[in-house]
Amino acid sequence: MLVTRKKYRQPLVVNALALVGQCVLVAGLSVGQAQAQSTPSCASAASDIDNDGWGWENNRSCVVVDTAVQATGNLCTAAAIDPDGDGWGWENNRSCVIDSSASAANIVTSKVTGFASCESSLSDENADGYGWENGQTCVVTSASSSTVLNSVTNTTAAPPPVAAANVGWVNGNPICLTDSSDTGNDGFGFENNSTCVVVDGVTATRSAPLLNQRSCIPWLEIGYGNYRLQNNTWNDGAVYSDNWSQCIELQGSPGNYVAKWDYNWLQRSQGDEYAVKSYPQVYYGRKTRYNLSGSVAETGLPVSINSMPQFYVDYDYSETGIVERNVALESFFHTSCEAEEHNKQFEMMVWVGVPNIRTPGVQVSSVTLSGQDWDVYTNPTLGWAYVAFVAQNPHNAGTLDWNAFVNWSRYQGPAFGVPAMGQNTCMGAIEIGSETFWGTGTFTLNNFQVRR
Repeated sequence: MLVTRKKYRQPLVVNALALVGQCVLVAGLSVGQAQAQSTPSCASAASDIDNDGWGWENNRSCVVVDTAVQATGNLCTAAAIDPDGDGWGWENNRSCVIDSSASAANIVTSKVTGFASCESSLSDENADGYGWENGQTCVVTSASSSTVLNSVTNTTAAPPPVAAANVGWVNGNPICLTDSSDTGNDGFGFENNSTCVVVDGVTATRSAPLLNQRSCIPWLEIGYGNYRLQNNTWNDGAVYSDNWSQCIELQGSPGNYVAKWDYNWLQRSQGDEYAVKSYPQVYYGRKTRYNLSGSVAETGLPVSINSMPQFYVDYDYSETGIVERNVALESFFHTSCEAEEHNKQFEMMVWVGVPNIRTPGVQVSSVTLSGQDWDVYTNPTLGWAYVAFVAQNPHNAGTLDWNAFVNWSRYQGPAFGVPAMGQNTCMGAIEIGSETFWGTGTFTLNNFQVRR
């Protein structure tokens, strides 16, 4: 369901004259005078090896102005900024001399204009003076702490939640309300258009989730226990305006959490009425390396279909509204147990709530599984293998033998035109959500439990 969007950096455009090294002689000036007026001063006389008044720093000529003052040069704060190893670096828009004691940990913020100071030196994994926090490059400074990072296991790359107020501050940054905003698992999140710091015991975690805050940011996630509630808006481009909305909220209490979402995907004439717009959901397991609800030890997922334990799924939901949608559980199967978007191989859906006029494709069979009757569909128009089981008698509560659906898809399905499932396939997650075509409504997930 997830649509990945990539941003590409534009190529650097270089002036052709700079490449060929052309020079211009200005009328009325001698060559030396023209050079002196257009060439920067040397940071150190030591770069003038032949004592002719000209040095070479930062890959260009410089003029020795005051040998007495400039003899020692301006010391670089880090050896890492001397990429060619010639003893000269470039900081604060001027040349500097590499000192043997220079260390990447001592780089000053002003070294590179436009980059923020890193909050923690731990984000500089290769010790080059640059870190990666909150999805962007930062510069390690002497003030960058190495003790701020959290010890809580952060497990998703979800966008940040809506925060009504900040709960405190650390080193000039607000404390994150939830660790789901820490997309890089580096101890820093992004909430309310500001970097925040994840702090144990204060920031909401899977064991102490963010409750009773309705959040409308696409792809936002709220973790609770071994589950994650995701505001999946994967196909919002199929509506003809930006007036749609979809929001999620976690209610209840420990041991009795209730996931809710509400949405307005407008009227059928205000978008492609035959296209699914979204799939707000709760998932158990791993969708990608950044979107997982718990460890393999905690969830048993991802797992090879050759060694899959028995999974049972309990569900209970209620819904309101004038809307065309289904209620579906599903699993994606991947070519590796390192489940990612790019290695999805097979999608299996179980429609327990069925819309009046929509089907998932072409019906190929009918079966009885987990004590219920289902119509089986495939969809050859999709770009991946697909099978869907549609309840003949929909129920808004029940228990499903998940392995029964997987095994039928794997062993019996190909005889009915269901694409074959790879022998080394791994199941990544078990999910439940509602696919909406159009309309306005609410959905309350009173219970969703995966047992093994």
